[in-house]
Amino acid sequence: MGRFAVGVVGCGSMGSALAEALILGGQRVLLAGGLGRTAAALAATLPGAHAVPPEVLARDSAIVFLATRLPVSRREVAPLLRGPLEGTVVVDLSNPEPADLRDPEYDSAGELVAELFPRSSVVKALNCVSARRLRALAHGAPAPTVPIAGNDPAAKQCVSYLLERLGFDVADAGPLHTSKWIEGLAALLRTLAEQEGLGDAVGFRLLRADMTANDQTGVRR
Repeated sequence: MGRFAVGVVGCGSMGSALAEALILGGQRVLLAGGLGRTAAALAATLPGAHAVPPEVLARDSAIVFLATRLPVSRREVAPLLRGPLEGTVVVDLSNPEPADLRDPEYDSAGELVAELFPRSSVVKALNCVSARRLRALAHGAPAPTVPIAGNDPAAKQCVSYLLERLGFDVADAGPLHTSKWIEGLAALLRTLAEQEGLGDAVGFRLLRADMTANDQTGVRR
């Protein structure tokens, strides 16, 4: 696929870390942010990033990451970019609070974001990775596993390709409705981090069993 423009909506800690990782991975990055954490201020610290109006970001990006909380995506981002992002791969990074999913129609933030962007190909990814882990990976730390979910195989392939270029181990968790389990994993990681006193350093790595016919050890690897 080569080098292409990637959009990041939201310039908080996660959006900033993601933009930095993407630039180190050789991607052209377009940024759009809100008041207090402006895209222009972030772009000034990241050579290779460009602050643009949200509509320009939507038009020129092959993939757009929503590094925004779910209420912000619902109230501010979707009304502005629902139309411009038609046909674009949209990656939802959010982890919902209980109040965010009061509507019984939705079991996950991923499904709700897909409803907000009905003509986009929504993929759930990166919600189990902290900004700290993301920055550490860009500087040689061990790679965590990123489970992804989505209903469009081609969109998931694009997202997987990009995340693997950044150094992540990617695991396809299936269709978008499995986002609820990925979001549940993020909640579990937060709980373990609090109990172990690890803060946002905790991560997840999937160990894949390899029981081949030629394995003479009898040990599952």
